[in-house]
Amino acid sequence: MGKSNWKDLREFLSYAEERGEVVHIKDEVDPDWEVNGITRIVLQKQGPAVVFDNIKGADYPLVTGLLAADNRFLWSLGFEKWSEFNEGWRQRTEELIPPKIVGSGPCQEVVLEPKDVDLHKICNVHWHQYDEGEFPGTLSISITKDPDTGLQNAGIYRMKTYENNRMGWGAPEYTHGRQHYIKYERMGKPMPIAVVTGVDPIVEMVGATRTPPSIDEFHLAGALRQEPLEMVKCKTIDIEVPATAEWVFEGLMYPGVREMDGRFGEYTGHYGEGRSLPVFELKLVTHRNKPIFHGTREQWYPSESALVTGRTSQAEAYKTLKKIVPGLIDLRCNVTYEAIAQIDKLFKGHPQQVMDAIWGSTYARYKHVIVVDRDIDIWDYESVHWAVSTRVKADRDVTITSRRAGQWLDPAPPLKERGWQSGLGIDATLPVEDFEFYGEKPTKTVDDPEIVAKTEKESADKLRTIFGEK
Repeated sequence: MGKSNWKDLREFLSYAEERGEVVHIKDEVDPDWEVNGITRIVLQKQGPAVVFDNIKGADYPLVTGLLAADNRFLWSLGFEKWSEFNEGWRQRTEELIPPKIVGSGPCQEVVLEPKDVDLHKICNVHWHQYDEGEFPGTLSISITKDPDTGLQNAGIYRMKTYENNRMGWGAPEYTHGRQHYIKYERMGKPMPIAVVTGVDPIVEMVGATRTPPSIDEFHLAGALRQEPLEMVKCKTIDIEVPATAEWVFEGLMYPGVREMDGRFGEYTGHYGEGRSLPVFELKLVTHRNKPIFHGTREQWYPSESALVTGRTSQAEAYKTLKKIVPGLIDLRCNVTYEAIAQIDKLFKGHPQQVMDAIWGSTYARYKHVIVVDRDIDIWDYESVHWAVSTRVKADRDVTITSRRAGQWLDPAPPLKERGWQSGLGIDATLPVEDFEFYGEKPTKTVDDPEIVAKTEKESADKLRTIFGEK
């Protein structure tokens, strides 16, 4: 298992750069369209991370796509392949590791009062053609504290620049950060909030992970890093932030204050409608010397959201399911909104029990669930589609459930139904019990595992010749 205790964004960026996975664009680029265009093309080709060193109108470099490739995402956690990811995550996070509070950190090397801050010069990118404004908050982590328990929460929500010291805050009501704000509003008090940008990759991941409300994501980060995360107290509010973050924006959100934030291209691959949102009011900015801003073009896979949110929430769902349903072998989930479960089918109704557990016990609000046998490679969509094509009888194996809690940004329902979804479950396992009832056996697959194993052992030289290996 490789390294996972990255001290900051810069260390991992250097690691990726040494492996030819980072490209610097030193020529001036236009933030209104060119960053968008270059990022879109590079993401589609699953290319390297891109550092824009010279963005017109901005004073700081911007890195995009850092965790948008499978290999870079896995490297950051010390894994080599997806088949070891879920179980590795589960084992590491069985015992969480609290952060270590330190007296000072690089994130506070420079301190700026609001009058000295121009958000447009920090990140001024239009990430999509029809975005209604600049959205610096695409990978920024909002840190809030539950006023009842004192437990901190980290979440990533879209944030649009309104003025030099005000941004919209796009946290839906079902998120833990927004629920903290609801509590403050009911008390008639402003909510302290810190927004951090440019953190080590594991901190970025936990900020995007959909976890139970009792989990402090920075404790989760410690477990994944296998050592405590160093954090410092903010200067104006009672919030702790990662000590090596590139940027920290300290502020307040006042009760009852709302503003329309406009349309924005979302992780679903569709534009999300403008909404009336709470407003983050900046009170202080601290940053490192020569800071780097980390942002992303939201879209469906390949993208940072697909991995940073989709895969991490998948791992947490896997950990939960392993505790409550038998026979789960592996789980593959995407952020919009599908779960594929590989099981060792043990009894009648087992696939349906897995579906119910995914719908009822996980926090990512998956709407489509496919359950397959252990012989199906869930990391190969062709294998999954083959199982759906050859093992499913629709009137027997398809389950539809109505009026379940959904995600606001799901573009499938009309606006009046947003927040609701229907569940689609597909049992793509072999219907062994139906055949056995009549004394039959299901047809065999042509997988021939015994012959494959024998060939790998006794014909290894021939295979190396075929594949050009020495």
